[in-house]
Amino acid sequence: MAAIPQRETDIGPPHYEQMLPPIIKGNYGKWKYHESIKPGVMVHVSETGDKAFTVRGASPRLVGTDFIRDLNALADKYCGGFLRFTSRNNVEFIFDDESNIDPLIKDLNAMGVPVGGMNNSISN
Repeated sequence: MAAIPQRETDIGPPHYEQMLPPIIKGNYGKWKYHESIKPGVMVHVSETGDKAFTVRGASPRLVGTDFIRDLNALADKYCGGFLRFTSRNNVEFIFDDESNIDPLIKDLNAMGVPVGGMNNSISN
């Protein structure tokens, strides 16, 4: 009897690893420390010396498709298309190019999205 091929289904979510930014996936479980650079901006440093930068912006709990499209455009421009929403509905952009921090913050401010919500700064 011939082996039955593995059937693909749409049951359940995809494995979380598929959704990780490359910098996070490549250093998963290898982070030495993280520190705040300025309000809403954090750097995560790996055992290998790689650095991941996170910029957190506030978002309302209920958003429209235009707002999500604008966030996606920023993620495409600065983060290789990756972003994540926190449990408090903030949005985080994670990337490995430090030069993207200030332009991203400028674009978020232009959209009316305040940057902050880390450490002792106010969250959404």
